[in-house]
Amino acid sequence: MSETSCHEELRWEKRLTTCCTAGNVPETHRPQTPRMTSTGAGPTLTGYTVVVTDSGQQHVAALLRQHGAVIVDLPVLRTVPGYRDARLRIATRRLIQAPVDHVLATTAAGWTRWLSAAAAWGLADPLRSGLSSASILSMNESVSASLVETGFTHDWVSSTGDLGEAVTWLLGRDPVSRRVAVTADDALPARSIDRLRTHGIEVMVVPTRGSARAVGLAPLNRLAQMVIQREVHAVTFATAAGARALVDFTTRAGRGYLLLRALATDVAVATAQAESASFFRSRDIPVSWAADGSPDELARHLVEVLVARRRQFRARGHRFTVQGNAVLVNGTTIRLGSRPATVMRSLADYPGHTLSRSTIERFVPMSHRAGSFGADQAVWRLRAELGDYGWLVATDIGRGYRLIVD
Repeated sequence: MSETSCHEELRWEKRLTTCCTAGNVPETHRPQTPRMTSTGAGPTLTGYTVVVTDSGQQHVAALLRQHGAVIVDLPVLRTVPGYRDARLRIATRRLIQAPVDHVLATTAAGWTRWLSAAAAWGLADPLRSGLSSASILSMNESVSASLVETGFTHDWVSSTGDLGEAVTWLLGRDPVSRRVAVTADDALPARSIDRLRTHGIEVMVVPTRGSARAVGLAPLNRLAQMVIQREVHAVTFATAAGARALVDFTTRAGRGYLLLRALATDVAVATAQAESASFFRSRDIPVSWAADGSPDELARHLVEVLVARRRQFRARGHRFTVQGNAVLVNGTTIRLGSRPATVMRSLADYPGHTLSRSTIERFVPMSHRAGSFGADQAVWRLRAELGDYGWLVATDIGRGYRLIVD
């Protein structure tokens, strides 16, 4: 199936209104946030598993661990060291030879990497001299801090983190600049760059992040499998390059639609940049991103998203919280396997309503070998893992399954 076909089918599925039994609940319109009341407790990610796909996001990983999440480090790209990046060295020499009027610094990591590489090449002083006559535009406060740490100051700071805002500011200068350098950790939006060039401005792209696909396809295959099977609940990307590699890989393998459906419904996505966030938005996938580019902001957004996905209800006087692969009850944490947990979350989306077997099979990844008994087997396993609380999942003979709620 082509990527375009995947997108069309995903949009079609979102519009379906086939209903399940007993509660007239839309079968495919699963709520993105639970229709329950909050516990009022501080955020906890117990039961949630998050994949971090970039080795540079370890601070994000540490913050999520503090909230109780299980972190899977699975870099899908390897980063070429700055001093070994031939493209960055060529761009640096070009700027030294022909200084620019403005420099647009997009990320803190990219700026630091550029200055460090220049020092390794013995070009630190010539580069600083070339930048001394340019005004520097910062895309967020993290970039501004890096500028100060490396001995530079900014002339303007974006309030939104959107490259288009910086382009508008540049085009509003009088006279309009003739030469602009833009640091790029990722592919730059063509529309913004074209706006500058159509006004006769020469744009020099400084590639401050050299990434390549990880050796072999094993990391991409493992990540795709975990997402499609709902073995994880969130994925973070540093740039669009990693996301693009994953989508391209699954599309070629004929699993692109399954991946996009999982990301659009069950697996939260977070990314460090507005540009990479647009990659997911163009595919109708909800995405969280940090406007200021900071790891703290990115982690905070992801915590909020995952906490909002809790399902809470009361049954026989007990208060249950379903989050990720865990059920919290009476101060006890019951950890479930990925498939039983997906069944539990599906039932908890509609507490008290009966979900038909076909509905459960649509929500829960099933093995083809399970045949017509796939939903029954998944429910039986869920009851076994709930132990003393197995009574929570009731059978409505001939119709399906539901949660017992007060």
